[in-house]
Amino acid sequence: MRLFRIILTITFFLITQFQLLAQTQYNDRNKFEVKQLQEDFKVLRKVLEEVHPGLYRYSSKKIVDSLFNSSYNQVITPMTEIEFYRIINKMVTSIRDEHTFALPSKAWWDSKIGQTVYYNSINSGNALLFPFFIKILDNRLYIDNNLSDDLSLNRGDEILQINGQTAKEVLETLLPSIHTNGYIETFKKRNLEQFSMHQTYNRFIVHYALFIGMPDTFHLRVKRYGSNQIEAVNITALTSKTIYQHYWRRYSTLNDPKKHRENPSEFNLLNDSTAYLRLSDFHDYAWLKYNYSTSTEFKSIAHILHKKSIKNLIIDLRNNEGGDLGIGMKLMPYITTGTFQPYQYHEVNNYRFPELKAYFEDSTAFPNYPDELFIAQKNGTFRSNPQYKTEKWSRPMQPDSNNYKNNLYVLINGATGSAASIFATLIRVNRKDAVFVGEESGGDMEGPVSGSGTDITLPNTKTRVDIPWIKRAVNLNGYEQTKGHGIQPDYGITPSVKDFTNNVDTELGFTISLIENRKK
Repeated sequence: MRLFRIILTITFFLITQFQLLAQTQYNDRNKFEVKQLQEDFKVLRKVLEEVHPGLYRYSSKKIVDSLFNSSYNQVITPMTEIEFYRIINKMVTSIRDEHTFALPSKAWWDSKIGQTVYYNSINSGNALLFPFFIKILDNRLYIDNNLSDDLSLNRGDEILQINGQTAKEVLETLLPSIHTNGYIETFKKRNLEQFSMHQTYNRFIVHYALFIGMPDTFHLRVKRYGSNQIEAVNITALTSKTIYQHYWRRYSTLNDPKKHRENPSEFNLLNDSTAYLRLSDFHDYAWLKYNYSTSTEFKSIAHILHKKSIKNLIIDLRNNEGGDLGIGMKLMPYITTGTFQPYQYHEVNNYRFPELKAYFEDSTAFPNYPDELFIAQKNGTFRSNPQYKTEKWSRPMQPDSNNYKNNLYVLINGATGSAASIFATLIRVNRKDAVFVGEESGGDMEGPVSGSGTDITLPNTKTRVDIPWIKRAVNLNGYEQTKGHGIQPDYGITPSVKDFTNNVDTELGFTISLIENRKK
């Protein structure tokens, strides 16, 4: 037993020393030579031009080429990784694609950020960060969760200034750093917030550090909720690990809306005629965590709706950043009233990239697709063969015999993205009687460019860039859509400061009132 304790102590000591060594290995002041930075840039441009099928979706090739050239021309002196990253981030976000974004190297991330919401790094991260989750209402900043050491600040208190910058100036710096589809601004705003506890990291906290700075202290000017008095408050910056420890200790046992939505599904009968179905995550792991079977769940819900003669169904897709569209597709047959076809086609620039695999983060992750899956197009691209066995979503599908035909309401916001946005779009174009409440959804109605396997790590700086390679053309069923935009709600409703502060669900309350008024 004593020998075991000695071995355990030595092992713990070695692990601790390894962690400390790993933390000190990364030098954020290290500068890369111009030739190294130019090589990284050329690799990124080459992969984007050969892989990304949406590169010229919102801007002409001439404009994109000019953007790339002007970005390259900024690389004229040695730079740190983060100085170079800022150039790359601006270039990549200008493509206007939700699934195309850049991240600093894993070494920088482990050294500076470390722990995120759920995921522990080997290192705890030594960067000092802004210790609040924020909410953006009417382009103003409010405290959502106070994760600082000063417990006097509360949800709903307005942040007027941070270290001499007005909230407006802070947002003008951070919002452009967020990737989005087309011209959708709501997606940027929601993604600066902590809209879900399944987000991999808090973008306001991290992007403030990346694009503004990492001060030891945040000098805030704050207006308390319900008061016109403005106070100066000094807040000590904290590490990511401490910030998230504060969240779990202070909020995990309370009715924090984000914690409540950690469970990806919720179904309730609000009264004898109205049902509510929340779907806040389409990632398989979230459903497996709660041991859900989507087929069983949705079949059971359809049975209840029919048995109870429910007249009004509210589907809540707010803060659902997407995941596996297959989860939504299990529900579609139960809520459509006629034949529907999810996709027109999938389109790719190619499905073989042997000369680029050396740059992919995982050269084994890109599947070996069969030639029969794709049909060559005259413009040099390839589209999916709708007759291929895996392409059933590119063929007409039938509603279930027990489908719901009564009043349908859908709640959406800017964080309704990717697969959730596709699902919402399919409801919009196939159930034209459905009523949408909230704000513009976070995904282009025409469909996203997505697909993993072609994400890259640049050879010198190790900057990471997620690059999707499949354009998914949603079948809009004759619906007229504004290019580069998501679903426009029939009723544009967002929370007031009062409702947000008091955890009142503004959009749901409005929808229930709408239903009640329709009964009269």
